[in-house]
Amino acid sequence: MNIAVDVDDTITDTYEYILPLVAVNYNLDLKKLWSNKPSYKELYNMLPDYDKFIKRNYHVLANIVPVKEDAIKVLKKLRSEGHKIIIITSRNTEEYSNPYKLTYEYLVSKGIPFDKLITNVANKGLQCATEGIDVFVDDNTKNCKSAIKYNINTYQFKSNFSSPEDKIKRVNNWQEFYEIISDLSKST
Repeated sequence: MNIAVDVDDTITDTYEYILPLVAVNYNLDLKKLWSNKPSYKELYNMLPDYDKFIKRNYHVLANIVPVKEDAIKVLKKLRSEGHKIIIITSRNTEEYSNPYKLTYEYLVSKGIPFDKLITNVANKGLQCATEGIDVFVDDNTKNCKSAIKYNINTYQFKSNFSSPEDKIKRVNNWQEFYEIISDLSKST
């Protein structure tokens, strides 16, 4: 199978890592910020000059953000079983000077296996359709809905700010995702 995987908040714990830094930078109460669980878009809307904060910090933070538990192990196992791993990320040139190079170097340095990396993707559903993706996993509701429109078997990775949607299948962790792929492989 061709499996498309998002990076931030799917392979990595980006949100959990960045939110405390946002709180410090903007002198905000971290507990309140956690309780509100603002999405990245909401952070843009509520914080002055958030785009400048991103430009100054994301290229550094993206290199040190932690990988989610079992992500590397599961991706290696899937790839060893013959599945293709295509990384599809929205990381773009507005937030990073060179999103491809930055992401490529991060994935390689962490030992995250992949067959192809695609950055700067605004419409992940269309990109998945173009790439012949069988299964897509992402934390972002909009991206999941976009993939579903193209009849791609889609799973939303649980994150702190995404809320469950009836039409989107959820996955709570990487081990659970592996079991889903194993079951799908047996049925095809």
